Amino acid sequence: MLHFCHPIVAGKPVHEKSIMKDKASLAQHQLLGLYDSPFVRRVAVTLTHYGIPFEHLSLSVFRHMDAMQPLNPLFKVPMLTLPDGEKLYESAYLLDYLDELAAARGITPLTPRTGRERRRIQQLMALAMIATEKAVAIAYEARRPPELAWPEWAERVRGQMRAAWGLLEAELAGDYLVGNRLTQADISAVAGIGFIRFTLPDEWPAGLWPRLEGLAARLEASPAFMAVPIDE
Repeated sequence: MLHFCHPIVAGKPVHEKSIMKDKASLAQHQLLGLYDSPFVRRVAVTLTHYGIPFEHLSLSVFRHMDAMQPLNPLFKVPMLTLPDGEKLYESAYLLDYLDELAAARGITPLTPRTGRERRRIQQLMALAMIATEKAVAIAYEARRPPELAWPEWAERVRGQMRAAWGLLEAELAGDYLVGNRLTQADISAVAGIGFIRFTLPDEWPAGLWPRLEGLAARLEASPAFMAVPIDE
């Protein structure tokens, strides 16, 4: 699937003069992975937010191994192929590249390139990714055969996940996690929350983290998230 989009800030398109130019070359970006991966989805939402057209290769590392292998022998997603053929792995590095691309074109990056605010956003992103990675571990643990289940380990991981969400909940004092604008901390947190609600609904008790629930509701209704449905 090929996505063509305009940059979006706080749910609204950026002024036309800020739209990234040369769509023909930018359309050659190619994102590999399913949107039910929170790591793939946060990259796709960021691409959409910045108005970077991209081709989405919706392949599963489990169900489409034959098709995945020649493209990505590591079976590691997300993978972003750049217009010149360079391949990038690990969502954090992909996001850094996209921030660099946005800044070069006059668009405010979701994570500042330097300074105190950059460190704060990155630390909150780290909390969101800790919570998300623990949720992924719980999902994998649930796939074990009953005779190989390790309840004590699952409970430990669950405690770590809930601690991370609790810390993020405490940091959310307004509409966004940092200041009065959307940052990558918000996108990463909501991508993780969406994964849990979609894959492990029992692990997100209603009302336990009401501020994060409000953030998720607002962002999931935004154009950038709606363009990247988790079940696609």
